[in-house]
Amino acid sequence: MEITNNTASSAYVNEYRNKNMPKQDYESTMKMKMPETESKESEILGIGFLHNENNTVHYGMCAMYAEDYSEENPVIKVNVTRQGKTEEYRININEVNPRNASEIEMFALCNYADAKGIGTGGTFGSWQTLNYYRDNASHNGYFELTNGIDSFKSVKQDWMKMVRLMMKDYMDAGLFKQSLDGKGLLGIFERYV
Repeated sequence: MEITNNTASSAYVNEYRNKNMPKQDYESTMKMKMPETESKESEILGIGFLHNENNTVHYGMCAMYAEDYSEENPVIKVNVTRQGKTEEYRININEVNPRNASEIEMFALCNYADAKGIGTGGTFGSWQTLNYYRDNASHNGYFELTNGIDSFKSVKQDWMKMVRLMMKDYMDAGLFKQSLDGKGLLGIFERYV
């Protein structure tokens, strides 16, 4: 892979032409060679954020294939960065049950589904779609936000029930696109119950 900074190249041509350095040599200094990788383990599937106790975005999450990932053993590695440290969690997708799952399990499942082409197909991915469902459901009293230090991995909830309740609320409010987004989420979840 080759990355070129065309802006710098244009600036060279237009204003900063150094008569001692041919354009080709200058451009080669503005290029960076990056090795191609065949390894799935370095492929980032998605990023997201966790809320802290004060309900502010505070911790970053990053999902990627685990080193021992295979189609038969779909393990997703989730790195959570909080308080200056990165913690690694391994989520086996075959063990995730959306009727009784933690936030980190659902983050892994949504990003895995997007990577496999079975996600919601939204611009920002299945996790973001699930996030707005979850946030609205918590405001409606249907769902608990996991705002504790470790509750994102320990509090298990019924995400399918929450999506169904919110689909009805969205439909009743005339928010048809939001209601249809729930069908995409349920399409993912039904594969894993």
